[in-house]
Amino acid sequence: MVFCILEKFVTYILPFVTLYFAIWIPIKLSWEQQYSSLLDEYRSFDYAIALQGVIQFFVKECGNDVDLIKEKYKERFFKEVETSPGNINKENCLHFQRRLLAQFFWQLNECSKRFRIGKRRIRNDFTKSEAKLIKILIYMGYAIEEDPFLYKDISSSALVKKPSHQRGQNKGLSEIYQILKNSKRYQNHK
Repeated sequence: MVFCILEKFVTYILPFVTLYFAIWIPIKLSWEQQYSSLLDEYRSFDYAIALQGVIQFFVKECGNDVDLIKEKYKERFFKEVETSPGNINKENCLHFQRRLLAQFFWQLNECSKRFRIGKRRIRNDFTKSEAKLIKILIYMGYAIEEDPFLYKDISSSALVKKPSHQRGQNKGLSEIYQILKNSKRYQNHK
């Protein structure tokens, strides 16, 4: 009797359990690798320059006023990108710094939706400082979306269909901002 139950378990249930783990473990490992790669990228030199550039833009040029971001960002865009398109320095160009950071935080938001990584882990690894930075990036994104010159809409071409929503990047940034705005302060041990 016991042998018969054990035989049925091995025959019918164990293959499904094995299949589950054979599929789930590589998925979890790939999520961890993606998250680890994002953390490594965030600690890189390019990101340090981008962080410093966006913060300096907000503090020095906008005077910590989010209402000035649209106007000041447009001025910088014309100065750095439009006036010298062949001589753009990616380390000093605010537009590329914004794109680099916005893409990073969008990917971080995608990681927060994963079961294994989750919002709590991201709250532990990042601080309110990043939430404030994301808020600046969101306003910079609005400046681009609201200005027809800055927002190069290629969907007017017959070959490219217009997307149903145009605020995808900012939606992802808004989601990760909501996660991080209540996280710990930098070096706060409470």
